[in-house]
Amino acid sequence: MNKERERLLDTNICVNYLNALRKTRAKRTMEQQRIFENIEKTRQQNTMLYISQATVAELRFGAAKSQNKEKNLGRIETFKEAVPELKIDDEVWKAFVDMKAELSRHGRSMQDMDLLIAATAKRYGLTLTSNDKDMNNLDVLIENSVDRESWAVA
Repeated sequence: MNKERERLLDTNICVNYLNALRKTRAKRTMEQQRIFENIEKTRQQNTMLYISQATVAELRFGAAKSQNKEKNLGRIETFKEAVPELKIDDEVWKAFVDMKAELSRHGRSMQDMDLLIAATAKRYGLTLTSNDKDMNNLDVLIENSVDRESWAVA
């Protein structure tokens, strides 16, 4: 497998995709449609997509506070069958600490869950796919840089 083409999906990408699946094309937002098309195209190219355990936790939290908790939890489990979950191991935690320290040296900070997702991408050598503008803070990283791309609507 070509690791530089493999992607780690951020939580916002997953949420938009899961929401797009429930709607007809006409009822999707532009962002949902673009993410849906990008994921489908990526899968047709046999490019691996992954999610972090941190993303799974964020998705489950969203489901737990929703009105359709059990249904949404079920959708997450189905999604995990198609998109493998990567473990947060000691190497992810090391990347997290190193990235957080480097961000601090540059006077920047990020939410810990976002940084943990980025550290997962770093540890596994994946491209982080996110539409979260807070991930732009990663641009200052030199020693701990992460390949990133956005599927935001232009």
